[in-house]
Amino acid sequence: MSRPIQKEWMNELDRFGDVYKQGVADFIQFATVNNRGSTTCPCPCRECRNGKIFVFGTISRHLIKYGIDKNYRVWVLHGENPCTDPVVEPVIEEENTEAKGLGMGNFVDASYGVHEVVAGDLNEDEENHMEDFEPPPVLERGLGKRYNEYKKMAEQKLYPSCEAPVTTLSAVVDLHNLKKKYGWS
Repeated sequence: MSRPIQKEWMNELDRFGDVYKQGVADFIQFATVNNRGSTTCPCPCRECRNGKIFVFGTISRHLIKYGIDKNYRVWVLHGENPCTDPVVEPVIEEENTEAKGLGMGNFVDASYGVHEVVAGDLNEDEENHMEDFEPPPVLERGLGKRYNEYKKMAEQKLYPSCEAPVTTLSAVVDLHNLKKKYGWS
């Protein structure tokens, strides 16, 4: 059996620390070995989120500068087989459920279908492993009331003398996107 893939480094807060840098080096080594001779691959940093392709040196710099996308747990785009490669799962912090407020993150995610699985994105091998996916969240009671609150926020100016086309809701959504993008809590 092959050596387990260590991923604890992905949760390191200090991107300039030795543990994180060694993790980046191990990731680059893993991607290089599994990339069949290519000198480029998708960049899994928080900025690119596997949407851009770069050479390994650029990817290494991006991972140090921006951090790795912590949701990219199985490195399928970099050669990891989700069914057979052993993975050492890191300890993940529990979510703070006391300060959810209106649940803006869940509302926005549900509105845009973030948790929906698109059948076209699945490989044939993965179709048999649908039980591995988390089901979409169940929408709570009072969603219509919250919808009306958000609709009101979408029409309300950020502040009374605001002349820009910025509403309270657009500001909240922008802040939510920044929070997601940079891993703020």
